[in-house]
Amino acid sequence: MGGGRMKALVLDRANTFRYEERPIPQCLPGQLLVRMEAVCICGSDLHAIRGDQPLFSFPRVIGHEAAGRVAEVGEGVRGFSVGDQVCLMPCIPCGTCRACQRGRTNACARLNLYGVHQDGGLQEYHAAPAQNWLKTDRPAPAQEIAMLEPLTIGAHAAAKLELAPGDRVLVTGAGPIGISCALNAQTYGARVLLSDTNPGRRAFAAERFRLLALDPLDEHFTEQTAQFTEDSLFDAVIDTTAAKASMEQTWRWIGQGGKIVFVGICGGTLELDGLRFHLKEPSLFVTRNSTRPDYERVMNFWRLGAFIPRQFITHQAAFDDAGQTLAAWTRPEAGVFKGVVLF
Repeated sequence: MGGGRMKALVLDRANTFRYEERPIPQCLPGQLLVRMEAVCICGSDLHAIRGDQPLFSFPRVIGHEAAGRVAEVGEGVRGFSVGDQVCLMPCIPCGTCRACQRGRTNACARLNLYGVHQDGGLQEYHAAPAQNWLKTDRPAPAQEIAMLEPLTIGAHAAAKLELAPGDRVLVTGAGPIGISCALNAQTYGARVLLSDTNPGRRAFAAERFRLLALDPLDEHFTEQTAQFTEDSLFDAVIDTTAAKASMEQTWRWIGQGGKIVFVGICGGTLELDGLRFHLKEPSLFVTRNSTRPDYERVMNFWRLGAFIPRQFITHQAAFDDAGQTLAAWTRPEAGVFKGVVLF
């Protein structure tokens, strides 16, 4: 495909996109060149567009929840063919640090991500090493394949908890990642309760996913959770809010020996009641991104019908219109739960 040209959508600065004509990337040895078909827009992308994503630098082609078809297979690559449908695994580990050597590539000390530190999927073609692409084993709409990445975030969080059937799990925050965590917890047989102050999100979780979602500010919330847990506390809490006030209270909702996972990134300092926290002997985890086993688990439950990724998507935009549309999606009044850009 050498010599061809393509369009890329560049986020120059906060709320400012421009289309740029570029050469189609060369497919180097060990790489796949993929014709992009769909990019889902993550909450972190919306923060980047607004200019308040702390790990992000301008200018950048965003898009780490991406899917497409293989256009060219680089020298030395096995297991892929032109036309294969693939999803992007956006983590770019160094491969040499201690975390990488132990298989914790998502926690690499020098981790980069496509769409954050390097250009991502909002361009007509994207070249990346073959290990950053996962081939689907059945035909599917591209937007469904792009939605697999956020489902892996929930898979990675749920895996930390070592859940058993009947375990009671509270997930705080009913956004896409919160629902991803809830659905993944259910695959272990756990009973899951969501909490969110946003009535629209609670209704969305109930209507599309049949998840029980309550308002944590409701005066009856404690009574309602006690009814759910049969007058006990939760075995685990997954916090996806990234809100200091919420994260500092998670330990109060777990029973003795319970587990907590922080999925959202809080930029400030968290304070806990040291003595009362200690007496519960809780396990506290923080998750970052996901790994290939998380993708494989999500792919399996997608195949079985436990996950229906299209249920997340509320808004669509054509790539040629996305330069104007994406900035509008950052506004609360737009009502976007999950948006996807289609090529």
